[in-house]
Amino acid sequence: MRSPVSAVTIVKSRTEKLCNLISQLEQCSPTPDELVIVWMAPPSDLSLIQSEKFDIVHKFTTQEELPIAKARNKGMLAAKHENLVYLNVDAVISPTLCKDGLLALKDNTVVFTSVVFLPKERCNKPYSTISKNEQQIGYLASNDETLPKEDNNEIPSRDQGNNHGKFSDDSICSTVFFIRKTDFQKTGGFDEGYAGFGLNDEDFFTNCRALGYSLEQLPTRTFAPQRPNYQCPVNHLLDFVHNAQRFHSKWGFYPCAEVLTAYAEKGFIDSNYEENGLKIIQLPEQEDNSSNVDTSGSSAATASTGFEFTSFHSPAKNQERLSSTA
Repeated sequence: MRSPVSAVTIVKSRTEKLCNLISQLEQCSPTPDELVIVWMAPPSDLSLIQSEKFDIVHKFTTQEELPIAKARNKGMLAAKHENLVYLNVDAVISPTLCKDGLLALKDNTVVFTSVVFLPKERCNKPYSTISKNEQQIGYLASNDETLPKEDNNEIPSRDQGNNHGKFSDDSICSTVFFIRKTDFQKTGGFDEGYAGFGLNDEDFFTNCRALGYSLEQLPTRTFAPQRPNYQCPVNHLLDFVHNAQRFHSKWGFYPCAEVLTAYAEKGFIDSNYEENGLKIIQLPEQEDNSSNVDTSGSSAATASTGFEFTSFHSPAKNQERLSSTA
């Protein structure tokens, strides 16, 4: 008999994607034993949606909105089974996902899928209809040597122009990943001290490595829509610098060097930030990017304080906090 698995996702407004994800999970063989949905915003018409194939547990916010890290932690801790699979709500998943993930999952291990980023309209198709040609379009986050690596999402290209670099592997590991609940609790969960955009994934998987966990990639592919956020747009400069400072305080090094180098080349931060500390020299020209900015963080507040902060939750402190709220 196989071990049961809890699937977890979070959703704010992409309810059409949620319906699609539920349909995909219903077609998996085997299906998950439950799906935990954390609603980041007030309930909608779909906030009590159910499935005939597995239990669906809805978790709601008691405040106006839940930030991403807090929503993820809420869902992972609410799951009743030891085996967990976290899924981005807009992921297009393989029907063999649960089988493949459970076969590879062990204690002290995080198992994640390969990810192919495609134009948004192509991700509206069922997994089985995405042709091999379409699999080779977009940014591939995979160790699969049969597919092109030049535009790999985790390997920054030297001719990216104004894209301001790309994130590391860790920014795509969280698209779909498996972990034991006990191991997730040992990490203390996603650090809720990161404000706004950037580096929460990098922090979580750095924490996993620090704890000695093995990070293993499945050949199983997941498809996800390309979004500007994968390239760290300039309108998130404040959040990213604040979060990079926090990351450095925790781990002793700066993450995503390509992003920071691009900011330095544009004159936004000190080019000698490794020696002198990360500081903002000037802000980019103001544009109306309100529709693209993640307002769940506290960018305005951190800007007014000069990005100075005096504390952060260590993994042990995070574990204590999660235990007290579980």
